[in-house]
Amino acid sequence: MTVKGGIKCNKWPDFPIGVNAATGGLIENTVMICGGRVLGSISNKCYSLTSHKATLVTHMSVARSYTASIVLNDNTLWVTGGYTDDGYSTALSSTEKVTLNGIIPGPDLPMALRSHAMVAINTTASIVIGGLDGSYTASASTFYYDHIGGEWINGPSLMHGRNNHAAGIVTDEVTDENFVAITGGVYYYTGGFIYLDSTEILRDGNWV
Repeated sequence: MTVKGGIKCNKWPDFPIGVNAATGGLIENTVMICGGRVLGSISNKCYSLTSHKATLVTHMSVARSYTASIVLNDNTLWVTGGYTDDGYSTALSSTEKVTLNGIIPGPDLPMALRSHAMVAINTTASIVIGGLDGSYTASASTFYYDHIGGEWINGPSLMHGRNNHAAGIVTDEVTDENFVAITGGVYYYTGGFIYLDSTEILRDGNWV
């Protein structure tokens, strides 16, 4: 494959298992992929992936899919919530931190969540956005995590509850300000669901 600028991308090896709803990130220059659904069951395996091979690195304490994760300090993948293979698709509140050397327990989420999103705002603060709890009602809740104080703080509610949405940091090309933005997803409610095409941006402490 050739990408912009004429740089050629070598073919990487296939992933060891067929999986969806996994999570991952780049830690210590290595792609780490954890969890996901495998042939109807849920995986707790974490693989490192390079251009040469995929290697089983460690196992999470709980099998998880539909989680959200962010990279901390370039060397830790913080995996949050999701659901496990208990027969009821129950959302999890537990979290864990994955390194190339193993697993470290993380702080529990303020509520059980799956299909949520998560963004590292800076080195000291992160935000968890939306998702589903044990029901099929899409949450509009957000929560900040203070990495220095080690505590969760309630954030502003979304304009629309949503799950399975995308989130990230966008930069204003005029002011160079950074903003948290979310887009798309699904709004589940009693009796049905709606696919969303809307976008929200966190500006001055509120979603607009």
